[in-house]
Amino acid sequence: MLKSLTAAAALSLAVMAPGFSVQAQDPTGAAMVDFLLNAVSNEFDLTLQSKTTGSLRQGASGTGTLQVRAGSVVFIGVCDENCSDVDMIVRDASGREVGRDFEDDDTPLVILDSATAGRYTVEVQMPGCSGTCNWGVAAYN
Repeated sequence: MLKSLTAAAALSLAVMAPGFSVQAQDPTGAAMVDFLLNAVSNEFDLTLQSKTTGSLRQGASGTGTLQVRAGSVVFIGVCDENCSDVDMIVRDASGREVGRDFEDDDTPLVILDSATAGRYTVEVQMPGCSGTCNWGVAAYN
């Protein structure tokens, strides 16, 4: 199921990226990031395990930690309306890189088919940002 999520997630998140229309409200900034991370759960019937958020200026990077259960895990990053490109590196508890997404987009995606339970660190890089950009990464199963 998770492998087929890749194309569907990319398409769906592209539709939800800045400029999309929200019927009930039009969140911005950190509220948009939270909305997008929750929308992934609802859209794909995935369980959000944990999330980390922050804000960065163009060219900056930051880190966050996520606690995950063993098994198939999807790490999805999002950013707010000021962001046009965000990249992500995922590392396991030992610091070993287990995945990365450096596509020129604002929804990085890393899928681990058999993650070990524990803490993962995500490094978020902000190559495309106007002002300060809010970002978030969540782990789903």
